[in-house]
Amino acid sequence: MKEQPGTTICVVEAIECPTLLNNEYGDHNIQGIGDKQVPFIHNVLNTDYVVAATDKASNALNLVFNRPVGRDFLIKRTGISQDVIKGLADLGLSSIANVLGAIKMTRYMGLGADDVVLTVTTDGAEMYGAEIVKAAAGDFRGSCAESYGRWMLTTATDNMEEMTLRSRERVFNLGYYTWVEQQGVSLEDFEARRDPEFWNSLMEVVPAWDRMIDESNSAAS
Repeated sequence: MKEQPGTTICVVEAIECPTLLNNEYGDHNIQGIGDKQVPFIHNVLNTDYVVAATDKASNALNLVFNRPVGRDFLIKRTGISQDVIKGLADLGLSSIANVLGAIKMTRYMGLGADDVVLTVTTDGAEMYGAEIVKAAAGDFRGSCAESYGRWMLTTATDNMEEMTLRSRERVFNLGYYTWVEQQGVSLEDFEARRDPEFWNSLMEVVPAWDRMIDESNSAAS
């Protein structure tokens, strides 16, 4: 993505466990988002923003997106099509967090209708049927309108950082404790990831990885 001029990369984590943002730890319900570590495959030094989203938002919006009353509200309130409504099933808890992170970055950067913002739906709602039941029966409060207004329409630009070289190095160095001291990665292999050419060279093996993924999916289907 960085080969395209003007591309900005943002990573999302939970406010309740802001490891990249503040070197902190904690618990949250955004299942599917790794926490308390800097992933070895994360190219920290080309990351432009770190954004934190709260699991209160993903829990509430999961209810709005995946219950009939919530979907009916969205149709009446926003006028979005049935195809879009059906597509909400592709948004699980971590996918909703990614969407919220994209909204926060968009507002911070002042982007508009002529800009393209791309995020990733890493999981689907079908994985979290029990979470919908739990949230509806637990501490979830408020109407569809309140949840949509609070977590979508008025999402603020708090709990995020525009990364400088120093802040990127801070996050990169934090990974030392997991990968070198705990997992036994050599210091040489760990440090090699500072060089942009390390990441560029990986593109040569992407076709092979894609074939292996296709083969694995075919075998599992």
